Order: sequence, then C-alpha cells, then structure tokens
Amino acid sequence: MHTEKYKNMADLKDEIVNKSFFQFLNRGYKACSLKDLEHATGLTKGAFYYYFRNKGEILKAGIEKYLSVSGELDEAELLRIGSLREYIDMIVERKEQKAAKLQKLFDFFIIEVAFFQLVLEVGGIFPDYRKQIGELNKKRLSQWEYMILRAKQQGEIKATPDTSVLARNLMSVATSMLNIELGTENMRFVFSDMRLQFEQYYMLIKQ
Repeated sequence: MHTEKYKNMADLKDEIVNKSFFQFLNRGYKACSLKDLEHATGLTKGAFYYYFRNKGEILKAGIEKYLSVSGELDEAELLRIGSLREYIDMIVERKEQKAAKLQKLFDFFIIEVAFFQLVLEVGGIFPDYRKQIGELNKKRLSQWEYMILRAKQQGEIKATPDTSVLARNLMSVATSMLNIELGTENMRFVFSDMRLQFEQYYMLIKQ
C-alpha cells in the first residue's frame, strides 16, 4: 500500500482524505471516480477500501474535518463590536484565521465558496450538511443586517441603502475568491483583495 512514507496508518488515512477532498473541491464529487482518487494519491484501490467502504465515506470524512474548524462570531462577541467598520475587520480576520487552520489540516488552501458548492452538489446524499450550510448563511445574513441597522442608528452609515440588499451584497464579497484557482500561490492575495472590496463598499455608504 506504499505506506513506507507515512509515520503510521492514521497518516495514510489522513492523506487519502486530504488529497481526495482536494479533488472533490476542484472537480466536483460526481466527476471524481475512485480511479481518479487512486491516481491523485498514488495509492491502490486496496488502500482505499482498507479505510473506507466507498467514495461517499471519504467525502463525509472530508466534510466533517472541514466543519471541525469554526470561525463564526457568537452573539456575545457580536454585541461587543462597536461599529460596522469594526465588524468588517473582524469578519476578515476570522476568515483569515479559519483559512490558516484549514490549510494546516488539509495541506492546501480551501476556498469557502468551493466548499459550499460541494455541499450543495451532494445535498441529495448528505442533506444534513446542506441544511447546516443553509442555517449558517441565514445566521450570517442576520448578523450583517443587525450590524447595518445599528450603524444606521448610530449615524455611522447612510440611512438610505436597503438593509437586506446591503447585507447580501456585503456577504457576497467573499465570492471574489471564485476567480482564484484552488491551491495556487495567489491565495495569499485573497484576503487583501477582500479587504479592498469591503473598503470600497464602506466608502460608498459611510456618513
């Protein structure tokens, strides 16, 4: 099973999950055959079936591993934030921290929107994950709307923009990462680009 380069069998299992998950994110779950995963990892079919009964189990292990890292703000943290500008800075900082943790876990940079797309693709197989992502996005939208309303009340930003529309637009800033290829060195520019886009939005709405 070509295990000589791994310290132990757990390392080998982790390698299967990481390299397979990269393929799922890059190409889509349905587009990846077990043969493709064998080629990507350099392992045999026997090595895969030693740990996993099927491709779906590998995917589930990858999704669970991803979801083990949380970068979300809780209600107490949200209430301590004094302004929309501070909230934006905190959002980018948390995204950077989460990305760094995930990169350490998977050995490559993961674009959040690529993960969401993968979960949507396999929603018929794993509906609970799709529901979880849906609830996460609702929570994020609610937090954005709360901070925008408070910023309007405090005179930080103009009162004219529609709160829900602005919240959705600010949430969508992260989709700029769609133009970056997974696993490339360009990833280091992702968050500086995100900050720049947020800055442009903020300049348009501030008082």
